[in-house]
Amino acid sequence: MSSLAGWGIGLGALFGLGVWIILTTLPSFRSASLQKRVAHLVADISPQAYADVTEKSSAPLPQFDFGIRGLKNSLLTVTERFAGPADAVELDLARAGSELSVSEFRARQITWGLWGAAAGLLVDGAVAVMAQPSALAYVLVPIMGALVGYLSVRYFLGYAAKARVKRIEAQLPAVWEFLSLSLSAGEGLPDALRRMATIGHGDITDEFRVVVLDVQMGIPMATALQSLERKLKISALSRGIEQILGALNRGTPVSAVLQAHALDAREDSKRRLLESAGQKEVAMLVPLVFLILPVTIVFAVFPGLLVIQSGF
Repeated sequence: MSSLAGWGIGLGALFGLGVWIILTTLPSFRSASLQKRVAHLVADISPQAYADVTEKSSAPLPQFDFGIRGLKNSLLTVTERFAGPADAVELDLARAGSELSVSEFRARQITWGLWGAAAGLLVDGAVAVMAQPSALAYVLVPIMGALVGYLSVRYFLGYAAKARVKRIEAQLPAVWEFLSLSLSAGEGLPDALRRMATIGHGDITDEFRVVVLDVQMGIPMATALQSLERKLKISALSRGIEQILGALNRGTPVSAVLQAHALDAREDSKRRLLESAGQKEVAMLVPLVFLILPVTIVFAVFPGLLVIQSGF
């Protein structure tokens, strides 16, 4: 395949991607369905109607016509089957603090996959100018680019979720101690949570700020805390919430329970630190064994070899 053909493939793919993006931005010329027209009237009593009313566009895969809607739904279905269960993605989105829904995240994966394929076509065009790759390379490179773009979004989401979970676990002991001091000073649990959410900064404070807003909207405190526990599913946070709810149900002082749990949380933090040090101790041996010791041996043995070769 000549370089001119390679450039033609790359430019044609870019032109097709641009036309496709333009088509996705066009408004729908078909009237809305009856379900869409009455959704705002029953949004307060129907979860499906509420989802239809609050549905957001996930460009460049928004709602569009011209038969591309079916293609979008097919791609999302294939993505659901290929990328695993949606519950794991939803949990990682919640732990990462993302406001995206699962469908929006899938659409973002498809978008980055398409951009990866476009980058692969550009690479093919650039290589075709300098060399003559095989026809198989023109197919494999865009496919590899699409896979890298698609899977990298999921990888970065998991990495962000794990990093945020570690930050939350590190911030929990200070939160429990602050709540314990506030309760010991005579404040109620809702007031203590409100004070902590107002003056605190951090990932766990942001989550408790949502709990405070739910309580202000009329949701019971126990329900809001259980919702936070089910949303994040962090063991350290779940144990603390369970102990708070148990103390409220039994009528025992919550401040003493939180103080004891803060001590347990700090012990868990020390244990995780020791485990991390034990794991990194092996990694620290790598530069010692493969870099420092060989250089030391070279400096120790080379002068002796040089003297022996010299005949002394």
